[in-house]
Amino acid sequence: MVLLDMSKAFDSINHDILLLKLQDLGISKYALTWFTGYSTNRHQVVRINSTLSSLLRLNSGVPQGSILGLLLFSIYINDLPSVPRNCLTQCYVDDTKLQISRSVIVRQL
Repeated sequence: MVLLDMSKAFDSINHDILLLKLQDLGISKYALTWFTGYSTNRHQVVRINSTLSSLLRLNSGVPQGSILGLLLFSIYINDLPSVPRNCLTQCYVDDTKLQISRSVIVRQL
């Protein structure tokens, strides 16, 4: 059994792949344009007391703590269970379990 904790996966979502998956789901051209702006034009700033860091452009990830962020993450990984071919895959939010069960046959002499 392999347990995958994908808690940092929200930060590593590739925007281009996410937009292709949204397009494959049949999202409208207008909605796809909105999602493009929502996911690709993001920046972050760190504040310590009253000091702000420089503006940093985010090249990957979706916002955590929002319903939309969770939905986009779910769309991004929705095909994960179909990738492994020789094991059982179970997913729950950002945790995934890959399990292989092998029978052992013991021969008596």
